[in-house]
Amino acid sequence: MAERIEGRRAVLEALRGGLEVERVEVAQGLTHEPALSEILDAAARRGVPVHEVERRALDASSERGRHQGVAAVLKAFRYATLGEVLEASREKPDGTLVVLDHVTDPGNFGAVARSAECAGADALVVAERRSAPVTAVVHKAAAGALAHLPIVRVTNLVRAIEEIKAAGYWVIGASGDAETDLWRAPLDGRVALVLGSEGRGLSRLVEQSCDVLVSIPLLGRVESLNVAQAATVLLFERVRRSRSS
Repeated sequence: MAERIEGRRAVLEALRGGLEVERVEVAQGLTHEPALSEILDAAARRGVPVHEVERRALDASSERGRHQGVAAVLKAFRYATLGEVLEASREKPDGTLVVLDHVTDPGNFGAVARSAECAGADALVVAERRSAPVTAVVHKAAAGALAHLPIVRVTNLVRAIEEIKAAGYWVIGASGDAETDLWRAPLDGRVALVLGSEGRGLSRLVEQSCDVLVSIPLLGRVESLNVAQAATVLLFERVRRSRSS
């Protein structure tokens, strides 16, 4: 089944960002709305056909019913390779990677991708197995970020982390039990931030592969942030420090 992106902002970012869009579907009667002019113009520039369809057809193919009258049908998503990403960021003294250790919730995956792109990360690295693939739900949660942020799938996260280290990255794992808190964590230079799954956190071997583990100080009664919230805090503390210096 073809992959779909839903929602006006997500479709526009897909067209602008260069995702391989097969066609755009617009609910009948909406093609003349000024609010859709940017989408139609972007599709025309890319040579992407626009099909008018009945709204009930969009409803039937929608995973969450939030298509806003617009959807894009994508060609197969192209994952980047770790080698490509490391080569592209080879000259960046402050490169940032985000590594997800078997995050299976597509909403969290997309939200992490959105925060990573907004914070200027170079790529998001995930495992091939026991991880959410790129789906319409991920695209929706990412709000267009996947058009700009390379996603790397690897067969073995531990080996990938060793390769990342060899490329000069300091690997920082997020753990609620870590003695070093985020405010004292070493976040300068080339950094790879590693976050664990929603229920189990970092797996043992991935945790052992990290150079340092850090925790996020919490003041409330809830035990932890979810992975997307934690990624956002870590990423923007790094942004804050880079701006301060």
